[in-house]
Amino acid sequence: MATTKASPRTARTSSLDELVGDEDSPPRVPLPAGKVIVVALIALFVGALLNAPGMRKNALGQPVGIKRDIAKLVATPIYDISHALYIDRLRVDFKSLLGRSSDDQVQNHLPSPTLHPTPPGVTPTPRLAREAFTPAHMLRLWIGGDSLGDTPGQSLINGASATGSVGILGAVDTHVATGLARPEVFNWPGYLAEVLTADQPNAVVLTLGANDDQTLTGDNGGETFGSPAWQAEYSRRVGGLMDSILGLSSHPRVFMVGIPPIRDMGRYLNDYVLINNIFKTQAAMRPGLVHYVDTAQAIGAPAAGGGFAYADGLPNPDGTVTQVRTADGIHFTRAGGDLIANAVLQSMGQAFDLTSWKTGGTTTTTRPGQRPGASTTTTTHGATTTTRHGATTTTRRP
Repeated sequence: MATTKASPRTARTSSLDELVGDEDSPPRVPLPAGKVIVVALIALFVGALLNAPGMRKNALGQPVGIKRDIAKLVATPIYDISHALYIDRLRVDFKSLLGRSSDDQVQNHLPSPTLHPTPPGVTPTPRLAREAFTPAHMLRLWIGGDSLGDTPGQSLINGASATGSVGILGAVDTHVATGLARPEVFNWPGYLAEVLTADQPNAVVLTLGANDDQTLTGDNGGETFGSPAWQAEYSRRVGGLMDSILGLSSHPRVFMVGIPPIRDMGRYLNDYVLINNIFKTQAAMRPGLVHYVDTAQAIGAPAAGGGFAYADGLPNPDGTVTQVRTADGIHFTRAGGDLIANAVLQSMGQAFDLTSWKTGGTTTTTRPGQRPGASTTTTTHGATTTTRHGATTTTRRP
């Protein structure tokens, strides 16, 4: 008997129930749209709880304004629930396995000053003697800051290394668009406490402030830029940063690099001069320990009414002009970075003796934090004389 093939138009596709052997079961009924929405919302909420630390950090990291306020309003309670139920531990443990434990960390706290600085108008205590460094006893130098410290920092590595008595602790450690205004974006005191404790430098060169002309956030934050409350809180943060570095066991000297004039001179005069003055004032209250490096003269052009203004390029003795700033009118070319680095090196040369080892000169060494009368070391033409509480010992190097 001949068989008849079903035409393609009349062929029936097997149902899912038939394929899985459930053809005798009642047909599946789709979920109502309302239930689908509820399930989706529950899944989103569970996902938000699992991702709560990241959501909170992203919300806090947004520019200050209404969008940030709304993001915080949503993210904060979700984080609180996730943290209370330990749901956030899943993300924390996963980040730890990846070696990225710090990704979601938020440090809102910035330390207060811990030393008792010299108030303005009061005669400071005598400066510490210059400590001598040689190829056998090299100064350990750490360099970092925001993006303005990058190119000058590279130039400083070259210039300091050329002295023969300075050892560089790694590459320039820069973090773009950071400062003391937004600790939840990047917490400099917390970061430096970890890094500098490991490196134990004798000197720290730090460039900060160019991103801080904004409303403060974090603990004790909320102050509008330039207001008396802002100046008081920012001064507290600057002083606390300085003292947290000075408190390291290696007792490093701190070199704070100022912000030079920028093409937008209105912003420089209205914002950066204020920030520079706060750093300069706090440094002056810690004589011999913190050194403020004024960069306006190093890379600025003399202004008609006095002081220094912005310049794209500076003249050379032969009449040519060297470009010292990049196209954005803020950052530095290599030549400009060299000028800033030279200003830092001059300041370091006043704080330390980095060159007398070449000529066998005389240098008195007193470590920062040393008690008066504890001990001094004098090197004269290869002979080292150490005095401790009146007892003198002289040692000659071969």
